[in-house]
Amino acid sequence: MSTSGDVAKRYYDAVAKRDFNTMRSLLADDLEFVGLFETYHGPTQYLNTFQGLLGITKRLEVKAVIGEGDQAAVFFELETGPPAPATTFVAEWMQIVNGKIRRVQSAFDGRPFAAMFSGGKA
Repeated sequence: MSTSGDVAKRYYDAVAKRDFNTMRSLLADDLEFVGLFETYHGPTQYLNTFQGLLGITKRLEVKAVIGEGDQAAVFFELETGPPAPATTFVAEWMQIVNGKIRRVQSAFDGRPFAAMFSGGKA
């Protein structure tokens, strides 16, 4: 059985390759993602939004993955282009159940992304 850190690392290895099949295989069917702007229930909704973010991503550099028990923390630097040009440090906390990511909570400075989620109002 994989450790929580292994699962998180494999997930972000798949993100770097934009391998959505592998990404999906590592997400639980009852995934909950809690972000700064929105909460997603289920992997389809989450991956659709994540695909949009990857569309403006120039670079995603994982700095550290830490796993303990059924939890993992991932820290990465995200560089994006228009309509949200920025370099942002992101921290994610994950709960891993039976080798799949069940819950993700993300924290970052959302100011560069506010217009994308507020209908153009920053």
